[in-house]
Amino acid sequence: MHELDLGSPPLDGHERGKRRRIAEILAAARELLNEQAADEVTTSRIAARAGVAPMTIFNLIGTRDDLWAAIAAASLTEVSHGSSEIEDARERAHAIADQFMSAIISEAPVWRALISSWRDSGRVLEGEPTGALLSCFDDAVDQGHLSHEVDIRRLVATILSGFVGAAHQWAAGLISDRGMRRRASDLVDLALAAGRPDGPPPMWPPGS
Repeated sequence: MHELDLGSPPLDGHERGKRRRIAEILAAARELLNEQAADEVTTSRIAARAGVAPMTIFNLIGTRDDLWAAIAAASLTEVSHGSSEIEDARERAHAIADQFMSAIISEAPVWRALISSWRDSGRVLEGEPTGALLSCFDDAVDQGHLSHEVDIRRLVATILSGFVGAAHQWAAGLISDRGMRRRASDLVDLALAAGRPDGPPPMWPPGS
């Protein structure tokens, strides 16, 4: 997969043009996924909507799976991180979970298409909200909500696995929008309960 770094400032005119074309391609793909079934959204149609040649998509982004990954990343990168202002780490963890599930719901046709037709759909939350949750759970340790003996990375990885499972159930129509958001909140509660300082010895000590 080609490395996409949409957040860094462009270095020169060429780089600025490259990033602009990538953004236009991703916007075109998201528009088409909102309008058509995923199997009808071909590289040629995306290229035509974006005003580029099909080979440009491959050169700038990569394969169809790479394109799907870039669409997911772009959608989640746009999520507001206003939750960072919430001081209590437990409340912030719930806010982060709700923000990202709400982002998926807000582009329901796009995300249902990604999850149902993307071979690597388990990667839907690969980049976000991992960093935000790790920072939040580090603060939860400092605030005394989680034991210092808990492996935070394993705890967050387990939460994210649950998020992905909930998103797949939602995409299949097994749970509602509200149900997916509720599942995400429950997963945060379970993680906080499993790692609380006054509980039994942590199931996931560091380095285990």
